[in-house]
Amino acid sequence: MGYSTIQMVKERPGIPETNTEYDQVLEDKIRAADSLIDNRLKRYTKVPLENPPEIIAEISADLAAALFREDQAPPNESNVFRGRAEKALEAYIRETYLHIGFTKTG
Repeated sequence: MGYSTIQMVKERPGIPETNTEYDQVLEDKIRAADSLIDNRLKRYTKVPLENPPEIIAEISADLAAALFREDQAPPNESNVFRGRAEKALEAYIRETYLHIGFTKTG
C-alpha cells in the first residue's frame, strides 16, 4: 500500500472520485512518488516508512498528482503540485531529521 490513496490524488487535479479511467495510472504514479520520497529519506531512516505521518501521505498525493499532470500537460508547464510536494518534503526532512537540539544554559 502506498503512502497516499487514489482518492487523495484525484482531489488535486479535480478528477471525480467516480471516474475510474485513470486509476491504474494513478496507482503507478503513487508508486513512483513513494519511490522518490523513499529515495530522499533513505539516508535518514529505514524506508519504506512503517507508520508514515499524515504529511508524508499529503506529499505523496501531491507528487503523484504532479507526475500525472506532467504526463498530461504541455512541456515546461509549471506544476504547483510538484513545488508544494518538494517544499513540504524538504521541511519534513529538516524538522524531523536535521533539527538542532537546544543546549541548556545557566
